[in-house]
Amino acid sequence: KQKPSVPSSLVADGFRMLDSAKKLVQSGDVIFRDGDDDVSAAARSMNRKDTSFSHCGLLQVENDTVFVYHSIGGNYNPSQKLRRDPLDSFCNPAENRSFGIYRFSLDSLQRYRLAEEVHRQYQAGLKFDLYFNYQSDDVMYCSEFVFKSLDKAAGGTYSRYVRTDTMPWGVTTDDIYLNENCRLVERRQFIRKN
Repeated sequence: KQKPSVPSSLVADGFRMLDSAKKLVQSGDVIFRDGDDDVSAAARSMNRKDTSFSHCGLLQVENDTVFVYHSIGGNYNPSQKLRRDPLDSFCNPAENRSFGIYRFSLDSLQRYRLAEEVHRQYQAGLKFDLYFNYQSDDVMYCSEFVFKSLDKAAGGTYSRYVRTDTMPWGVTTDDIYLNENCRLVERRQFIRKN
């Protein structure tokens, strides 16, 4: 079954929303998206409380361009290596229903450490974790990469939020944006005609 395409005028409206949101972004913010495919539906089902988003990454502003560093696998990323995509590509309104930008309470030194960690993992070619094993650090799934990078930048202060009492073990996407140290910056729904 082929999904219907989104009219170009609605895609253009979505890109205008993203352009507006870029003005609010700070390096170190976390970006979430809700894809409109079957893989995204499966990812949303792994969340513990809120199934609003299916994928996440870390934002870095580099030379006036907002990039998303994110761990993704499958057909989306044949190399399985950590990706660096422009925000417009990551949140393409033709393939996603919504996005949210969230911010943790990090000071300037912690934001610097976070950028260093993200770039280190990117240069090292961190691979996607097909088994979603939170205990491994040599491969990581999306929310694991985001959470472990934030935790390292904050000196391990977020480690206490790792869930070991329920399945899935570790950190889900909603564990991040529902965290008490995280606040909403911008959340937008792309307009769709069904």
